[in-house]
Amino acid sequence: MRLVGFVHFLQSQLNDFLEKCMPESGRTFDPKGKHASLVDVAGNYRHFWVMMDDEQEIVGTIAVVDLPFEQKYAEVLHRNSGEVRNLYLLKEYHGQGYGKKMLGFAIDQAKSFGYTWLYLDTNSQYSQTALSICEQFGFQRIPRYNDNPDADTFMRLKL
Repeated sequence: MRLVGFVHFLQSQLNDFLEKCMPESGRTFDPKGKHASLVDVAGNYRHFWVMMDDEQEIVGTIAVVDLPFEQKYAEVLHRNSGEVRNLYLLKEYHGQGYGKKMLGFAIDQAKSFGYTWLYLDTNSQYSQTALSICEQFGFQRIPRYNDNPDADTFMRLKL
């Protein structure tokens, strides 16, 4: 298994991965709505990685994006911050350390980008395992920092 930076020719394979992975956790891949940015990763993300197995198939994803400062969330949101997004891993690979490897890599990358804080949001209904991994890395639950209507859990990590 290895993490590689996303390149445009992986887009079709990524779409297939998301169609398979999201339903494993009770989600539906919505490429024309909620997940539209994921059908053009090269055009929408600067920092997006895929976990590839030995057969060069995508088994996981993670991204880090710039997090704009919003004054209405100034009590919990810091300037010069990034946000973890799209942490997905096929269920058959859960419990083998790959989620930790992806998150650890994303944290290291965020530090190298010069961020001082790293945030994430999720819906706890779908993400109990991921939340546990985030807490192991030191992420702490905080009040809402954005307007994502699908998220009910918000976390941050001081880098």
